[in-house]
Amino acid sequence: MCDLDNCLIKTDLLYEQWLVLLKSKPWFWVLSFFWLMKGKAFFKHNLATHTKLQPDSLPYRFEVIDLLKRRASAGDVLILASASPEPWVHSVASYLGLFRSTIGSTSSDNRKGSSKLRAIQDLSQGVEFSYIADAPVDLEIWKESQEIVAVNASPSLKNKIHTLNKPTQFIEDGNKSLLTLIVKQLRPHQWIKNVLVFLPALAGHRFQSLDVLTNGFLAFFGFSLTASFVYILNDLLDLSSDRNHHSKKNRPFASGNLPLIYGFAQLPLLLAVSLGIGLLLPPPYLGWILTYLILNLAYSLYLKQSVVVDIIILSLMYTLRIFAGSAATDVPVSEWLLSFSTLFFFSLACIKRYTEIIRSKNKITLDGRGYRQVDHPMVQNLGVGAGLLSILIVLMYLQSEDVRRLYTQPQNLWFATPVLLFWISRIWILTNRDEIHDDPVVFAVKDKISWVCLGILAVIFGISS
Repeated sequence: MCDLDNCLIKTDLLYEQWLVLLKSKPWFWVLSFFWLMKGKAFFKHNLATHTKLQPDSLPYRFEVIDLLKRRASAGDVLILASASPEPWVHSVASYLGLFRSTIGSTSSDNRKGSSKLRAIQDLSQGVEFSYIADAPVDLEIWKESQEIVAVNASPSLKNKIHTLNKPTQFIEDGNKSLLTLIVKQLRPHQWIKNVLVFLPALAGHRFQSLDVLTNGFLAFFGFSLTASFVYILNDLLDLSSDRNHHSKKNRPFASGNLPLIYGFAQLPLLLAVSLGIGLLLPPPYLGWILTYLILNLAYSLYLKQSVVVDIIILSLMYTLRIFAGSAATDVPVSEWLLSFSTLFFFSLACIKRYTEIIRSKNKITLDGRGYRQVDHPMVQNLGVGAGLLSILIVLMYLQSEDVRRLYTQPQNLWFATPVLLFWISRIWILTNRDEIHDDPVVFAVKDKISWVCLGILAVIFGISS
């Protein structure tokens, strides 16, 4: 006998499919709260009815699978017994091809604990059985088993198992610490993007004001927490497609190393703190934060599958940070900065999508996206064109009256254009070679040449002031 959730697989199907329902049928997701009022069995049955399980994308625990294969080779009969709905249990069993029979919850019976034990005893007909499981609720079944196999048992559960005086085997994942996984899920390395909130004050030469500086840092931390909220929400809604991605499959939730329940706990906490910071800043800042959240929710649920629209949304995410910084510091956004950022970040968003397309060479379409393999030349052309047009905006800006008003030696700013041309051209050449990280901003942060370019630009703008 082998349990399924958090045992054979490193996740809980109930949470996974509830998220699938939210993404595919949000109106039924709202109804699911009423299903729960009628009991867990009714809730699970309806959830299984309105969602389709993809067993090939689940994070299996291969130590358990190897053990099952050895037992099958020794002649043991394998049965998959779970509190998950019977259709899901049968789907996993059929995919693996290891199990003789299955036990799962029905519309009237939530087969957990004593209910599962009765189902096991009815099926085994008095024949002794071993039981592979992971939770304290399984102690009732372990008491009646011949042998115990416990997966990732806590110290307190191990102590209770030892009191049963039965042959016992423990299987441990040996994952990183829980705190490390939680911090990794927040993706603090992505917070570098939020320095964009300082751009309006920097472009407007307003950093001498303490209020501007203080509000800028508050906006930075507030937007960072908001961004982490969005990262977690996206990861929860994209589990299946992330597991088919060459690098995203290693993320804490997609890999199954971090239980989904921690994501559910983090979301309200991050949202509360980020909105709390927003209340300390001018009201328009909070408006931009809410706009960012709504746009991201629409992106996660619907717009991510729309060709080109998804790239525009990704680029807008960067520009919204600039608007939020403007609202927080009460420094107007320059039309030149807005024009440049719109095109420049559209180019970077194209890099992100282009990289995903070329790395899915064995697939006609991109998982969870609206793109096909044949689209990569067009995405590349759009990105290169937008990048070069952003440099044209800089050239036009250098001829404007605004430059003469803000800089004492504006002629020196012309030296910035070849640096920008070099950087955007180089990053697209590297992208074409498939040498860029999935996120071009993360690549730039780790790239020494990008830092050299940034240093040169800082010197140029410094001597021009």
